[in-house]
Amino acid sequence: MRGTGSTRMAMPWRFCSLIAAGVLAACVTSTTRYFTPTEGDPRISQDDFRDESDQLLRVECPRLMGSSGQASGQARMRLLIDRSGTAQRAEFTRSSGDERVDTMWGGLAVRLKFDPQSQQRRDLEPIIVTVGYSCSANGTAVTTLQLPT
Repeated sequence: MRGTGSTRMAMPWRFCSLIAAGVLAACVTSTTRYFTPTEGDPRISQDDFRDESDQLLRVECPRLMGSSGQASGQARMRLLIDRSGTAQRAEFTRSSGDERVDTMWGGLAVRLKFDPQSQQRRDLEPIIVTVGYSCSANGTAVTTLQLPT
């Protein structure tokens, strides 16, 4: 009786993993959220930004802290500033990790008004700002706003 054999017909694993990675990459989507000013909303200073954010955070802090007694987070935004120093668009380049906090900060950021910069060359100049928050169990909510130097 003659013996029977088999021939391996499968693809090598490294080839399969490349195909799988390509298929997965095709399924990944990216969404960019940005904010624009609402007609008629008053412009605010950097101090006003921090004050308004602190007030809004006091409401959010219990949810953000959960059972831990403290919470903190940080986000980075690209602001487009026009020649008059007025923010025209805010776009998150790094989220705080909380959609409600991001929405709050995006809405406040597009209301910012800075001193006009005489060296501004473009109609809309991008600047990167970092915003942070800290909540504690004693009811303290603090916002930080860091501008480029």
